[in-house]
Amino acid sequence: MQEWISSGWLSGDSYDAHRAEDVARFLDAAATDLAAHVPTCPDWDVAALCDHLARVYQGRGFVIANRAFAAPGDFVTREEGADPLAWVRRWSDRLDEVLAGLPDDAPTVTFMPGADEVLFWRRRMALETLVHRTDAELAVGRIPEMDDELSADGVEELLWFLTHPEMDHDDGMEATSVVELTDGSRVWSIALSDAAAGLPDAGEAPQATVRGSAPALLLALSGRDLDRLGAARFGVEAPHLEGDETAYRRLLTRLGEF
Repeated sequence: MQEWISSGWLSGDSYDAHRAEDVARFLDAAATDLAAHVPTCPDWDVAALCDHLARVYQGRGFVIANRAFAAPGDFVTREEGADPLAWVRRWSDRLDEVLAGLPDDAPTVTFMPGADEVLFWRRRMALETLVHRTDAELAVGRIPEMDDELSADGVEELLWFLTHPEMDHDDGMEATSVVELTDGSRVWSIALSDAAAGLPDAGEAPQATVRGSAPALLLALSGRDLDRLGAARFGVEAPHLEGDETAYRRLLTRLGEF
């Protein structure tokens, strides 16, 4: 695992604590209006968002318990008329059960080459919950608040995902695009070509620099269109782009395909 990706991870206990807090906030928001439209997921209402989060928890609980990914037939679906909130609680509790007592370095399988410890899933589930909690709060008219350190960790995770070998493809752009993102205290850089994504060469200047808070950067990289939806609704300012917009849009497109 590349050092630039692995050096800033939090502890498993920290990830679990963040997830517990954000699950509670997700459920509190969802309980106010299950029929509310989710602007960040245009095809869903809040009940559908509950089903999605529950399915994620169900699948990741399975892989942690079995060291193998769940097949489609392994998933249980919510019965018609059953409470979506109780469904999320059920699978959140199950995730807690399979993680209980496991050290961060317990072996597992993941979708990222070289990542084979349970800490990967603790991190992934904390960040999944953080982003979907903001979706739920936005849907019911609340202004989300996002932890800065966890959000910065999420930016690193998403850039790491772009280095997955299966993400290599020809996007029709021959030149390499270097994009730098910064929240003022931390800087992340990634080089995109039609064959790979990874660290830029030493001294290679970025074609685009994107400045914003860590929460704003995480939301933007996660496909939340802050300009269209209104960044103030998320409690952030939209990231500011300097340089080549095409390079930044290339980054967002590649992330959207992951």
